Amino acid sequence: MNSTTERLLEKGMDLADDQIVTDLRVGLGYTAAEVSNKDVGLAYTFQHDISGTCTAIKQAGKITGSTAKELVGWMGRGDLLSSAMGLATLNAVLQSYLPESLGEDFLPFLEIGPKDSVGMVGYFGPLIQPIRQKCGELLIFERETSKGKGLLGPEEIRFRLPDCTIVILSATTLINHTFDQITKYIGRAREVVLLGPSAPLLPDAFEKTPVSYLGGVRMIDRKKSLKIVSQGGGTQRLLKAGSVKKIVVATSTPPT
Repeated sequence: MNSTTERLLEKGMDLADDQIVTDLRVGLGYTAAEVSNKDVGLAYTFQHDISGTCTAIKQAGKITGSTAKELVGWMGRGDLLSSAMGLATLNAVLQSYLPESLGEDFLPFLEIGPKDSVGMVGYFGPLIQPIRQKCGELLIFERETSKGKGLLGPEEIRFRLPDCTIVILSATTLINHTFDQITKYIGRAREVVLLGPSAPLLPDAFEKTPVSYLGGVRMIDRKKSLKIVSQGGGTQRLLKAGSVKKIVVATSTPPT
């Protein structure tokens, strides 16, 4: 378990109080957890890395009714599905403690210019063109290099990421426990964004990391979100349906 996960677990369990997990859905795009106050949280489902047997997790059918603290603790497990369930539960708990939002779009805060080298860890399709129009160089590190042209594999992170002046990092790195390993290669970056519906909006947990902004989601319509997740929907479907809203949070007080 890495130190960032430990901080998230410690703070998340304190906030979970006596909440119970009342619903849990594992969709092809996202995993969703609902807690007893009816808040819902999301985390990415690594569908291609789940066990090849017909039973992906042995506790299936017995998980609801567990305490939120127990499920949040699953973030520290080694398998990706348990980790996703734990993070989704944490994100559900955090919905009642969301910090003040700076808006929906984080790009203006980065002030990207032609001298910037932007490193994107994870493939964020809708962001590629807007960023390329502003920066001098965009490096996209993605395990599935077939997603687009010119993508770099994860093995290139250690060589290329240190020179990036801005880094956009997928929050899925918290699920597969690569967050700390990747962030140690961040060198010159003046701004680092942890991005995606999986992002836990808990600024204090990232004080000892290079992360300056968290880009996650606020739950708007829990029933619609649960339905979309159950039917295989992903980020764009959740946003277009109005079931979630983007939210940007600073990990420290931004300068005035």
